[in-house]
Amino acid sequence: MTIHPIKRKPNISIVAKHAGVAVSTVSRYLNGHYVSVEARSRIAASIAELGYSRSSTARNLSLGRRGSIGVVVDSSQDPWFTRLLAGIEEELSQRDCSLMLASSELTGKYDPTIVFEWVREHKVDGLVIAKSQRRDRALIREAVSAQLPTVLIAPDETAPHVQLVRCDNRSAGVAVADHLVELGHRVVAFAGGPAHSLDSKHRLIGLRDGLAARGIELRPELIFSCGSWEADAGAQFARTYFEHERGATAVVLANDALASGFMRVAHKAGVRIPADLSIVGFDGLPEGERLWPALTSVAQPMREMGAAACGRLFEVIDTPGQVQTIEFPMRLVVRESTAAARAAARSVAAG
Repeated sequence: MTIHPIKRKPNISIVAKHAGVAVSTVSRYLNGHYVSVEARSRIAASIAELGYSRSSTARNLSLGRRGSIGVVVDSSQDPWFTRLLAGIEEELSQRDCSLMLASSELTGKYDPTIVFEWVREHKVDGLVIAKSQRRDRALIREAVSAQLPTVLIAPDETAPHVQLVRCDNRSAGVAVADHLVELGHRVVAFAGGPAHSLDSKHRLIGLRDGLAARGIELRPELIFSCGSWEADAGAQFARTYFEHERGATAVVLANDALASGFMRVAHKAGVRIPADLSIVGFDGLPEGERLWPALTSVAQPMREMGAAACGRLFEVIDTPGQVQTIEFPMRLVVRESTAAARAAARSVAAG
């Protein structure tokens, strides 16, 4: 039996010897620093001939990096977030970098301890925080103080010195208003998420402005807050809503989860959707298509938002600079939960 010696993988010292230059010269070349044209040519030729490939670990160490980014969300099981994560992973697949994931409500209560450890112990090269809230202020301040590049996606409030990725929620609200008015709806109700949420506020502003442009008032007594983004909050709101005759022919809920909870209670109450009441949500999750009837919604490009946030984070890691806001348009997806307003309601509103 013939035993073949194991071929040694070329390292930076072998490349330097083959090219006839110092190891420090090869290191400067690999890190993008100045090397003479002649030395650069010899090093490039040696790398090609020897088949040298630099490990991502060595590169990260030379740049003082950990080779990992942190991604933070309330719950990694959120359908909205799973699509966002797909975009982040897509962007990461093109880079020598790993991902560390933290759900701040993993134990059922808010606990960002692990993320504070990432920041204080320099375990990550940057942070992506999805749907940050007021309670995340201390965490964001900590990251900014540590000069850790940070990107917020669809934050519930803005923060200084961090990058932002969000959607044009005002225009989305206007699109909903136009859709409903064209169907003959003149009395519309709106149910938002948390009262402090920017997305919820901007969707309301867009809806109100869109209706006003058509000569219709969004009546103050038909504006509600569900207190959270969860389906159970939408169901609880529906129970309260149907205790009184509101006169609305359409209800706009600030996200698809709220809409799904509302619709479940509406069905139990004998409300026919959309014959008696049209329903609109926001986010455009695929789950909305599986509701009965399928939910009309304004879709966010979640995968694209994740990729953009990750790409922007690496830009700031490589070249710290100006704070940017990346804003995506949203798209109205008309399904079966909206239809022409019932004639009786239209005649009363007109009278």
